[in-house]
Amino acid sequence: MNDLMKDFLYYFIAFLGILIMFISVINMWIIDTKNKNSEHKKSKSKHVKLLIVGLIVYILSRILHGQLL
Repeated sequence: MNDLMKDFLYYFIAFLGILIMFISVINMWIIDTKNKNSEHKKSKSKHVKLLIVGLIVYILSRILHGQLL
């Protein structure tokens, strides 16, 4: 695989990590707004786990690409 394809792959993986983090933060914000108005509180633990997974994916892609560390 040439260098251009490797760069694209690492940037794509980093983008997916950021996308996962963005979606989980938006979902946590939606849950917060719904919890203020209802008596039944929803849990955010699944979205926190997705946020951590997205962060790990992003950091690993940066390390593998050589831009971090």
